[in-house]
Amino acid sequence: MGRKSTEAKRSLNSIVSMRPADGKHVEWIDDEAVVLDPSTEELHYLNGPAALVYALILEHGFDRGLEEVRSIYGAESEAEEGIADCLEGLADKGLLVDG
Repeated sequence: MGRKSTEAKRSLNSIVSMRPADGKHVEWIDDEAVVLDPSTEELHYLNGPAALVYALILEHGFDRGLEEVRSIYGAESEAEEGIADCLEGLADKGLLVDG
């Protein structure tokens, strides 16, 4: 378990310079979101937690948004791992980019 939390924190530290990608269109549906990437014509569905993370980063920027996410979900190893997975998923979809 100690190793897993170290890996999660390492993952969060490796993506601290991310920013929302430009040119995406977001539609909010209750606590979820659908994001259109016009350049690829892909739609990306974000469940409630992923939509919250994305919204906070859009509103506050990456560092402050990440602080807000941590204040909501906590900084325990399981929460950190979930946050890291979410950020990696957003980056894999092209919704967050190096910045």
